[in-house]
Order: sequence, then C-alpha cells, then structure tokens
Amino acid sequence: AAPLPQSARLLDELGLARATPASLMARWADAADDPEALGGRARAVLGAGPHGPVTADLVADGPHLLIEGPAGSGRTELLRAVVASLAAAERPDRLGMVLIDGRDGVGTGNGRNEGLRVCVEIPHVTTHLIANDPVRMREFAQSLSAELKRRAELLGRTDFAQWHAGRVAPGRVIAQRTPPGAGDIEAPPSSTLRLRPGAAARQRAEAVPPLPRLVVVVDDLDALVSPALGAPGRPAAGSVTRALEAVAREGERLGVHLVAAAGTDGRTADSEPARRATLRIRLAAPQQGPDEPAPGRGELAHLDAPAVGFQAGRVTGRIPRTATQRPTVVPLDWHRMGDPPTRRPVRELGNGPTDLALLASAVERAARQVAAAQVPSLL
Repeated sequence: AAPLPQSARLLDELGLARATPASLMARWADAADDPEALGGRARAVLGAGPHGPVTADLVADGPHLLIEGPAGSGRTELLRAVVASLAAAERPDRLGMVLIDGRDGVGTGNGRNEGLRVCVEIPHVTTHLIANDPVRMREFAQSLSAELKRRAELLGRTDFAQWHAGRVAPGRVIAQRTPPGAGDIEAPPSSTLRLRPGAAARQRAEAVPPLPRLVVVVDDLDALVSPALGAPGRPAAGSVTRALEAVAREGERLGVHLVAAAGTDGRTADSEPARRATLRIRLAAPQQGPDEPAPGRGELAHLDAPAVGFQAGRVTGRIPRTATQRPTVVPLDWHRMGDPPTRRPVRELGNGPTDLALLASAVERAARQVAAAQVPSLL
C-alpha cells in the first residue's frame, strides 16, 4: 500500500494519459465481451487509492451511488470524473447519461459555477437540466417517468440483464465445419457462416430497438429535495424529486442508475435515493495549507466491504498531454527496495484545454469510427 497523493489526475488513473480514439475503442470492445456487464458496462474510476485506482461499479456493486461532503470538498469535480470515466468505459450507444444541476445559478459563469455543464460535449450525455426553469423541469420529470414506463413494458417480467442475455443467445454465430475426408482435399476450408436454429428469434430481437443503460447524475440533490425559498425552480422541484425517487426504486431492474451528490446537513437522509444507495462516498472537509491534500479526499464504502480511502482524480485541470517530468535518480535504502514508487506532483499549466475537453474530443472521434448511435434525449 502506498500513501494517498496530495492530488491526482483522472486520466493517469484511467491509464489514458494520452487519450486516443484507438485506446477508447479497445476499452469499448473489452466491455462488449464482458459477460458480467450484459447490456453495457457502468464502471467509474474515482481516483487514486492505496493499492491503485479506486473504482465504483454500478452494475456489480450498485445500482446507485451517493456522494456526501461539505461545501468545497470536491463533490462537483468528483461527479465530473464519474461522467468522464463512465464514458471511457463504454460506448455511447450502450450507455447514456443525464445530468442535473439541482442548484440554481450554475451553467452561467466560468470555473466553479459551470457545474456539470462542462460535461455536455461528451457524446454519452443526452440531456442537461438546470433547476431554474419550472416548465423545463416538469417536462424532464414527465420524460424520465415515461422512459421508466417504456422500459418496464419492454422488459416485462424479466430484468435488464436477463433481457439482454436473451437477445445475445439467439445471435451467436459459429463457423461451418467440413467433416474429415469430405470434398476435395486441395480445396480451401469453407469460411461460410451459418446461424444457429434461433436465427428467426434473432431477427425478431433485432426488430426491437436497443436498450442501453442510463445513468442519471445529480449535483446538489439536497437543493431539489428541499429548495430554498425564492428559488426559481422551487415550484417544479417536487416533480423532479418524485421522478428521481422512481429511479431509485425501480432503476436496478430497468438498467437505470442514479449517481447523486449532496451536502452533509441531513436534508437528503430520509429521501429514497439516499436509502437505496448501496455505494456511498464520504468526502472530507477541505483543509488549508501547502501540505494538505487537494479537495476530493474521501472514502468509498459499499455493503459487506470495508471503506477504501482515495484521492479523487481531477479532470478539469489543464495538464499538458506530453510528459514534462524527466527521469530522476534518488538514493534508495535497501530496506525500502520493495516499496511502491513515490508519486511525484505534476505541474499544472494555466493555458491549453482541460483534460475533460481532451477526453471528450477523443470519445467523439471514437464514437464516429464505431458508428455509435447516440441515445435519444429526454427533452
């Protein structure tokens, strides 16, 4: 185990220090062959841990994730990291994301006031809602409820994974084999493909539109559960909250996941999203000082497992794509020979695109190359 770093870069923890379409397509191909993630992978790398990157798997350990922390603890930046790492793990036609900024006043300025709007360039993001327009908020609540109803009717009595397993089984393709000694010995082996007897079932399955996973990401959930007096979105906050509660109750069977961030004042403790969250992150209050860690220091806890500390990976920093640190030689005592290498701080530049913009560009190019259709918007 290595000590947690003072800060972490998300692309380094993802193994995408130089994000390229080829590296992303390789990850997507690996996800398509994963039998544990039928219908789409929803695995988010949170940051650097004592034994390497810390990951939250919404399929295996979820279905829902709740992030709690005081103001300034890095909740919004961690949500951005979740969105970015989910996009790196799965192609956009197998995973869609809906972003909700529950606090009014975001998305209209620069820097910290941008909220989740900085993630809209990622092709996986289909909808972005800011809780400052009651009409748009009610439309979103109705659309999200209609999507849950559509999925329930499509799945019937099965769940999301079983439904996709039934679509995959009839479509298996095998190579035609020639019996030994049959035909001309000099003739090349046949490469003709034949379908299993379930070809008709496969054609019927292909007639049904694909059903991707859907992740609803909410920042400032407490501002929706108990909006402030005079908030522009207060008249419609209840309808959005009820739609999110339906996601928390029914989302596991329907392939819909909820990732929400809230404060530590207890306003969301009795809400349905908080009760249904099997994955929980607790962020520490920020500390001032040159030797203190950057915002984003926290612990990930889930059922039947001890909490794991981590330093959240930053994704909106402006860090050069090329390595600027040259190899260095340092004295090493013999009794420290087996220790992991110490992490060196990376100098962040004040110009150039952010890591999130670089990743979004690579994801967009990769999605074009694999001809991935975007998930329809809810608005």
